[in-house]
Amino acid sequence: MTMRTTTTILALSVLLLAAAPATAQMSTGKGITDAIEGKKAEAPPCVGPDCPVELAPAPKAPATGWKRWTNFIDRELDAVGKADLYGVTSQMPKGYASIKWDYVQIKAGRRYNDKHEIGPVMAPITVPGGKLDTGLQGHGAGHVFQASYGITGNFDWYFELPYQSMHTSFNPKLLGADGKPVKGNNPDGTPDPDYAMKEGFRALYKFLPALGRPVPQLKYDADWVLGDINTGFSWNPWRTPRMSAALTCRVFFPTGRVANPNSSLTLGTGPELDTGIGGWAVGFTQGYDLRLFKYSYWIDIVASSEFSLSYGFEQRRSYPTNFTTQPDRKVLQAFNDPTVYSSFPDLRHLKDLDSFKYTPGFGLSWTAQLAVQVALLGFNFAYGVSHSQEPELKGDYYFIQMAKSLQLLGQNTTHAIQLGASISLMPLYIPVNFAFSWRKVVDGYNALVFDDYWNVVIKTYIPLFRK
Repeated sequence: MTMRTTTTILALSVLLLAAAPATAQMSTGKGITDAIEGKKAEAPPCVGPDCPVELAPAPKAPATGWKRWTNFIDRELDAVGKADLYGVTSQMPKGYASIKWDYVQIKAGRRYNDKHEIGPVMAPITVPGGKLDTGLQGHGAGHVFQASYGITGNFDWYFELPYQSMHTSFNPKLLGADGKPVKGNNPDGTPDPDYAMKEGFRALYKFLPALGRPVPQLKYDADWVLGDINTGFSWNPWRTPRMSAALTCRVFFPTGRVANPNSSLTLGTGPELDTGIGGWAVGFTQGYDLRLFKYSYWIDIVASSEFSLSYGFEQRRSYPTNFTTQPDRKVLQAFNDPTVYSSFPDLRHLKDLDSFKYTPGFGLSWTAQLAVQVALLGFNFAYGVSHSQEPELKGDYYFIQMAKSLQLLGQNTTHAIQLGASISLMPLYIPVNFAFSWRKVVDGYNALVFDDYWNVVIKTYIPLFRK
């Protein structure tokens, strides 16, 4: 018997006890009034074999099949509805489990630089005759499977299993002094539309080794690569009909795949990206809800805010070993820029070194959301800011200078907006919710620009270990 059932029975008992004397008084008063007015008393009940026999109504057959299921759903919806769950701080009802599939697809081919300007993912490399744009492009998808369970009604446990797919490639082209692709002709004198690409490949294979860098792998494909598994607890200690607050604590396991150092985008050796930070990390999220308006169960408008903090601990990563050529000093001198030596140092000695220390450090994010629920349809608009500090590297001096010159390991900030909608299949007695959202990056600092960002979430609910 649940606490809610016990409370209901006690309340009904008190009401019945309070009502009993009043009922008796009304009956006695009615009898006196009848006697005074000379009304005929009611006949006594019939006793004897000649009295008519009243048959008891036949017992109702227990509900089976679909009716039994719909009755069960109705009872559960009534119980959950009394909990008045709303906003980002709501927890799973006690004794309920949920399973969620979260799918994301993205495309990337642009990047905000340190001046908040959009450009290529990797800054063009100056070479004789112009600049080499590596033309890095890619698309991918993420699959997150989450299981959660309501332990007390305001205290949840959850577990997430993330996977990622990515398909990235270099598509080099040679740019002129004006930043536009160079133009040229075929041997017969006709314009060659692929001239910039051909010159880009020539520069890639000729000048990168002359600068002491390896020629990168041109393509990388990976499907269903494991990310950082995480688990944690969510606690909603304070909730009123108008306001609510919750805290989520989580820990990340070092299960994410770190890119091969000989094919790593962040090290400028290839197109491969990490699928996680590759080390231990912890995170916290503080959420708040303010209910702005509610009309019965038809309309519910809630403003929400969430602040998250994470920290990735120190780990060790391997050095790349494919820096096998010495930079050509004549080529470096042709740049007429003394700072170019820090970008293209001699790194042949890295093959004799073991590993360097890498600390992801702190990450911060803040999101504000306005959600409107109309019956079983939900709509939301969100704005978010995320920031990550520059990772700390401890190791070979020349290697660190080269890595920082790529500007892919610096601190980064992203501003994004999101539009979403959701629908529930509960009217069909199917305990499944669907949610769809679209996201767009509107500003950034040293950050990748994700285009075609779509998100689909399917979530189902299961009563489990309920008393």
